[in-house]
Formats: sequence, C-alpha cells, structure tokens
Amino acid sequence: MGRIAAQNLLATDTALARLRGKVHALGPRGWPMIVTYHPAYLLRSPGEKRKAWQDLLFARQVYGRIQSGERVLP
Repeated sequence: MGRIAAQNLLATDTALARLRGKVHALGPRGWPMIVTYHPAYLLRSPGEKRKAWQDLLFARQVYGRIQSGERVLP
C-alpha cells in the first residue's frame, strides 16, 4: 500500500521511508502489515522499484515466518 493508505490505517503521519522495512500491527487483532510504495508512484518513479522489490522480499520472508509459527510482532 502507499503512503496515504498506510498512514491512515496506522493512524500516523510518519513518513513512508520510516514505515518501510518493519512489520506493523493493524487493527485490534494486530494483523501484520508491510508498507511499500503505491504502484502508481512506481510508474512515475521507476528508480524506486528496487526498494519496492526489497519490500516484497521482506513481506515474503515475514509470511514464511508466520507459516512456520514464529511470532513476527513484539
């Protein structure tokens, strides 16, 4: 999700750069959430695609940890 969605869902005004690379707890159940760039932003800024790819790899790693029963949130 992009900056606006992430900031609204997490009820924060923290910059997207500071939200990336972490697992965030979403809602009362604390669902794990990964923040990345909006696809439209990537179309306008192709140089940022490498960071988005890193975010996807991180999300895949987190998903694998969840599947193995590991706790991903503090």
